[in-house]
Amino acid sequence: MQRPASAARAVVLTSASCLLALSLAPWSPAHASEPPQLKTASTHPIQYYLSLPEGWTATKKWPVVVVIESADREFLQAATAFAQARGTRPFILVTPLVVTNGGAGFRNVPTYHYSNEVWDRIQNSGQFKFDMDGITAIMQDMVTQYGGEDKFFITGLEAAGHTIWAVLFNHPELVRSAALVCPNYLGRWVDEAQISNAPERVNLPIVSFTGANDTVCAADKPIHKQITQAIAVARDHGYKNVGETLIKNKGHERLAAEMLDYFSSSLPR
Repeated sequence: MQRPASAARAVVLTSASCLLALSLAPWSPAHASEPPQLKTASTHPIQYYLSLPEGWTATKKWPVVVVIESADREFLQAATAFAQARGTRPFILVTPLVVTNGGAGFRNVPTYHYSNEVWDRIQNSGQFKFDMDGITAIMQDMVTQYGGEDKFFITGLEAAGHTIWAVLFNHPELVRSAALVCPNYLGRWVDEAQISNAPERVNLPIVSFTGANDTVCAADKPIHKQITQAIAVARDHGYKNVGETLIKNKGHERLAAEMLDYFSSSLPR
């Protein structure tokens, strides 16, 4: 299969209001492909949905996007939304079945497929250790089996922020860029006295996106205060490339196409 040339896209920034208008010509729709496939990491029991891009071959290098689902834990739905939004963009998409993405009683959520042995391991080792070790194991598989690049992009909506901020504050050296959407931050799995001092954190691009019509994440809502706090913590600890952006005409949603466009803007042309 041949990949069509990338369509032109225009990004209009209104700096006074931090409003991002993504007036983007759509990427060409991809040929029909398999739906995301449920996998298990080769060296860790974490499961994940994998979707390979059009024209994938193991002989090339491919950028990887890790999609963290919200507290709804509709992992396949999230994986499918990003696969459909991808078009012909060259991203390998990984949606891990993480357990740090908010909410209680998750062991009984039917969208998980873990055995009792794995649940016991999660309980004994801790939720974030399971997720962080698991994401690392998945990325090792992406590199060795699927031609994935070493560092990954990461995105997710709302309670996905619990997982993503923990990754960013503990292991910024693993991440290429982060695009969070209306993300929660309550300091879970983050010791603010022990935040990473890895040199990669300084210029790591981290953007919190919000739909301009998102009433859940409006400036007067508690979740926006959490965003402000997370950004302040990041800047206080030497993360210098962190900010907020509004996207016109969008509400409380995953913003899959917009996040992939943002990541695409850093790919070589």
